[in-house]
This record gives sequence, structure tokens and C-alpha cells, in this order.
Amino acid sequence: MAKGGAVLYRMRIRKWIFSAIGGLFCAFCYVAGRQLDCFDTLDLTDKAFYVKWALAGAGSAVALYFLWQLIDRIAERPAKETAAPGAGRRKSRLLCAGLLFLCWLPALFSIFPGAFSYDAYNEWEQVRDGMLTAHHPVAHVLLLGGLTEGLHALTGNYNAGIAVYAVLQMLFLAWALSAVTEFMAQAGVPRPFRMLTLAVYALSPVAQLFSICATKDVPFTGAELFFFLYAIRFSADCRFPGDRPGMLRFGAAALCTMIFRNNGLYIVILTLLVLGISARADWRRHKRNLVAFLLVTIVPYLIYIGPVYRVLDVAPGGVEEMLSVPLQQMARVHRYDSASLQEEDLEALYRFVGRESLEQYKPTVSDPVKQGFHRDAFLAHKGDFFRLWIRLGAAHPLTYVNSFLINTVDAWYPHALIDGYRHADGKGSYFDYRVAPPGEERVYLPGLHAFYERLSHDPEAQKAPLAFLLLSPGWHLLYTMVLFLYFWSRRKYRLFTPMWIFVFHLLTVLMGPMILVRYMLLFFFALPLVCAMALFPRGFEADLNCGTGERHT
Repeated sequence: MAKGGAVLYRMRIRKWIFSAIGGLFCAFCYVAGRQLDCFDTLDLTDKAFYVKWALAGAGSAVALYFLWQLIDRIAERPAKETAAPGAGRRKSRLLCAGLLFLCWLPALFSIFPGAFSYDAYNEWEQVRDGMLTAHHPVAHVLLLGGLTEGLHALTGNYNAGIAVYAVLQMLFLAWALSAVTEFMAQAGVPRPFRMLTLAVYALSPVAQLFSICATKDVPFTGAELFFFLYAIRFSADCRFPGDRPGMLRFGAAALCTMIFRNNGLYIVILTLLVLGISARADWRRHKRNLVAFLLVTIVPYLIYIGPVYRVLDVAPGGVEEMLSVPLQQMARVHRYDSASLQEEDLEALYRFVGRESLEQYKPTVSDPVKQGFHRDAFLAHKGDFFRLWIRLGAAHPLTYVNSFLINTVDAWYPHALIDGYRHADGKGSYFDYRVAPPGEERVYLPGLHAFYERLSHDPEAQKAPLAFLLLSPGWHLLYTMVLFLYFWSRRKYRLFTPMWIFVFHLLTVLMGPMILVRYMLLFFFALPLVCAMALFPRGFEADLNCGTGERHT
């Protein structure tokens, strides 16, 4: 009895410790985020900030403790029966995918042939000019640019290729999201919750707008969702490595995640490393299937970035993309602390970045600074660059911290407005709702077009009551990370292990040039599944066969 009481006491202490960690995290997101959003700076020497953080953290910790206790009670209920495998399940999935596609069609006709924006013009231009670079994923460049140019050659109309790409992307995303609801059914998630998830996917403006947007982030997110689903199965099913068809599909999902966005490589490698450590006991028993997995994943990827790149004469991407954080930090020092810089430091800085670009520094986006980056000078003097970066950071540590925080605040502050590309006329840039050349915009649903345009460009529209529940990346990140800590605190390691994919995804985003909604789509589309994992864990923790959805006996 005494031993059982000691275990319960230690578990209660553990719950409070994790609640405190989660509470401090949530409080920082709100307290620091609000100050950064209002003033573009956070005074880390201000004692009042730490008092507010501590008070908000204490309140958040108590709220999280009782919220997690409530989740525990719900999670203890008996699991529902899982969906039976077979043709009926496949028919249900097709029905869900078809329903999502139909719900997104009005968005397509509101701005036909689809939103050809963000990097779409540059990707099409690479195919048109026959000058491919690794700056954008070559697979997506060939798909988007190839369809646009190829169908233009057949029809004389660029809109035809853009529309075909939009439809194919809508079908793929609908199939990926229907896989999420099917996975919930296999895990015994109640039908009302699954129907609510489907309704969110069908009616959310984020899903509607990005389903028709010609950006690499959408197919990447679809592939990443499949990778996440297989990671859950891998973590939950001790025998999954013995299922060769399932392992091959897992490998294919990993491969697509790596080739549809450059940061996908790091996400996949780090996630597989965590999964591999957690399943180290199975490696020896299933060598052949694990080799098959690696052959499906690694070999095609090496062929893709090796011989395929050479045949296509793909030029390397700019190294400045990986230096966004250091460049922004040094640019902020130049903006606010230039009077304290030595003449030799200024000369060294101008050798790597033009003075005009440094003077165009914007806190939330590194593009103006990167445009003046002297790549040749960096390649010839990498050591000097990093020594300068370290030296300036040592002299201005708070400036560096503020640079990183303000450049990433839109990802983690729930009430932030995604507005990195604010236009000169005051229009916001939550979503790039337009058709860039060579497409020609056609509006067949003017009322819906006006709604989407206002949502995309009017910051006030994003401040509508409860709008942040659907639109804010910070909201989706906050609750995903809270559930990540919940699984950890309860030692639900079969659920906690695959959740590392969100941490690794976030790290790659925070190291990027700015925060955009399209970089955070995984958090939007996976949150219903993560909530289901917390509320109905038994079906997700059970041993599931990846190929059939049947339980092991």
C-alpha cells in the first residue's frame, strides 16, 4: 500500500512538473508574443516582463493540470470497435475524399484556374527557360512548370495547365485528409468526432484556399501527413517492421516528404532516428524488411539528387537560404546598434552584405537582407563570416535574441497576424490570393471571391471573434505542443514518439526566412488527429497491422 502510494505521489509530482513546463511555454507565447507584436521588441531586462510571465505561467500551469486530468478521464473510457478492413472501408474513404473535393470546388471557381502565387511564377520560369535550380524542390518545379508549359503547347492557354495542376493537387490533398479520418476509424474514434474532423477539413478557409494554391507546401504537407500516420503505426505496432508492404509504403511516404520540400530531408532523418531508437529491439529480427524500407527511401533519393540532377543540369540553391537567422541578426545589430560597431566590423559586414540591403532590414522577413548577400565572398571567407557573427552576437546578445523572436513570432503567438509581405497600399498578406503570370484570373463566383480576398488581405477580417481558431498558426502550434507534453508527462511513449515530427518541422520553419501559413500547414491538418490520439488513445496505442488495419492477436 505504501509502495502504491509513493508511486501515485511521484506521478502527481510529475504531472505538476510537466504542467508547469507547459504553463510557462503557453505564457511565454502570449506575454512575449503580445509585446513583440505591438512593439517589435522584447525588453529582456525589464523585471515586469518576468513578473507577468511568472503569473501567467502559474495560472496556465493550473489550467493545464486540470485540463490534462479531464483528458485522462475521457481517455479511460472503453475503446470503440475499430472499422472492419475491406472494400467497405475503401468506399468510405473514397466518399470522404470526393466530399472534400466537392467542398473545395467553389474556391477554385472563385479564382480560376487556381491561386498561382508565392513561388509558382519562379518555378514555371525555370521550366520555361530550361534553367533548373535546387532552390525549389525540382520534383515540384517539373510537375507545376511541366503541366503549365506542356498544356500551353497543346492548347495555347496557360490556364489549362494551371487548372489541371490545381485539380490534381485538390485530389491528392483530399486523399491524404481522408486517410486521416480512415485512420481514426481504424483506431475506434467515435463517428461524431470523425464527422467533425471532416467538416473542419471541408469548411476551413485554410484548407479551401491552399487546396487550390500552386505551392510546393501543399503536396509536401500531404506526403508529411502520410509519413506521420505511418510513424504512429510504427511506434504503436511492435510487429510493424515485420510487415513488408507497410514498410514499403512507409518508405514511399518518407521519400515524397524529402523530395517535395528541401527541409523534408531533415524532418525525415531526425524522425526516423527517434523511431529507430525506440524500436531498436526489432532491428535484428526484421533486417530484410528494414533493408527494403531503406531501399525505397534512401536509394531513390540519392538517385534523385545525384544522377537526375546531373542529367537535368540542376544548379545548386543559394547558400543564403540557410543563413537567414544569422543575416537577420547582424542586420538588426546594424540597424539599432551601428554606432557601437568598430569600423573594421562594419567593413567586414559590408563585405558579405551590401549596405543598401542592410538598411532595408525588416524584422519579420529576411528577403531584403538576403538580396544583398555576397555569395562569392561568403564561399571564399566562411570562417570570417561566422567569426563576425559570433563577435557581434557576443557584444549584442539581446539584439540577437530579439531578432530571432520577432522573426518567428507569427509561428507561436496565437493572436499574431501573418503579414510578412504587407503591401505598400496597406493590404495584408495572410494568403497570396491572386493569379500571377502567365495565368489569367477568371472570377466565376464574385461573392466568394470578395470574401476570400478580404480574408487574405484585410487584417481586420482575421481579428473577427474566434477567427484565430481557424486561421492562426500560433493557435495550432500551441495546442499541438501542449499535447506533445501531455503524452510525455503520462509516459504514453507510443503516442509521444511520432509527435517529434512536429518538433523537427517547427525547428526547420524557425530557421527559415520568415513565417507564412503555408509553412505551418501540418499543424492545421494534423491537429484533429492529435486531439483524437489524446482523447481516444487505446486504439492508437494498440498493435495495428499497417497493411490491413487488423489488430494482432
